[in-house]
Amino acid sequence: MNHLLTYIHGIILTDGRINISQIRRSTNENRNLSCITRFMNKSPWCPNRVTRRRPQFVMNHIQKSRSKAGDNHFSHSDGKTIWSHCIVTALVVSENNSFAWDFRSYFRESYCQIKGISFKNKNDLAIELINTYPVNDDEQVVDSWYTSKKLIETCSQKGVHLIGGLRMNRKIYLGGIDIKLSDFVSIVKSQLTFTPLTWKVIPIKFIRMKTI
Repeated sequence: MNHLLTYIHGIILTDGRINISQIRRSTNENRNLSCITRFMNKSPWCPNRVTRRRPQFVMNHIQKSRSKAGDNHFSHSDGKTIWSHCIVTALVVSENNSFAWDFRSYFRESYCQIKGISFKNKNDLAIELINTYPVNDDEQVVDSWYTSKKLIETCSQKGVHLIGGLRMNRKIYLGGIDIKLSDFVSIVKSQLTFTPLTWKVIPIKFIRMKTI
């Protein structure tokens, strides 16, 4: 197994032409080169058996994970509840670069009660992800799918701006008067006038939250 991992590790790390010497050099392997070559030439292992065992290993691992972390979630694409993993993820985005920052698994409240674990809704998980991010002066915007009062307050305390979506059936409060967002949009559209604008592009970094 150590030799096999050395090969895989070396193939990933080696640039350009790949041979046994390059693999050994890339992995800083201290064994004699003959040890590695002997593994390929003389070890009693069968490539076909490895190929057969690989999918078996994957399925066994998935089945074990299923019993531990799986849950039934409603699939909007399938229109029904299916067994699945629901994950809230955070991506750090800057211009054309996007990097996975962190993630949290979401479980329904009934599942958490059965398993004896604390329930956290998706807003709670999104807030956790925001709080783990070390904000700098040039990282000012959080783009979120989970716009809520708690999330807005978290971003304010963290010192970042929030860009998020609101459902049209939500109410907003203007000067002490509550109005449905859809009604407010209709009023704004009816009184909207267009004027030329000059745009200035300012590079910023932001965290994008989403569920997969």
